[in-house]
Amino acid sequence: MFSNTLYKKEVGQFQKKKLPIGFSNSFFSSKQIQRRFPIHAALHIILDGALAGSLITVAIMSSVALHSQYLWTKSFTKLETTRDLNRRIMESTSILEGYLLENQKLSRFLVPTKAEDLIYVDTPSPQKVKKLFHETFKNRLLERISFFPVKAGY
Repeated sequence: MFSNTLYKKEVGQFQKKKLPIGFSNSFFSSKQIQRRFPIHAALHIILDGALAGSLITVAIMSSVALHSQYLWTKSFTKLETTRDLNRRIMESTSILEGYLLENQKLSRFLVPTKAEDLIYVDTPSPQKVKKLFHETFKNRLLERISFFPVKAGY
């Protein structure tokens, strides 16, 4: 196998191509570029700063978005818990009301009605209310006395 290169190959190592000294110093030196093209160099500095600033802004906004999402999730979980507790309270209240209505004597006399079946009555005058209260109080007192158990004997 023949090799037609100008440089010697050493076994086990990669071939390194050497650039002329004037070419590497003049083309790849940032100070030289800044002297030759100041507007171009300033534009690169501005764009590098803008890129770094936009990356920092994206990182900050991502952290704010994630934190606000965490807070929203926490609040929504509390809301769900509150709604569940409210539903349980409503269920237990309805169960207690049903139990009380079944065990009261008045519940047998109550019937379901509609708004059309209601009769609206004017409020009585205060004198009539006072008189009615005294009469009913006397009647209740007399009823209690008359139904009071009497013990037979001494």
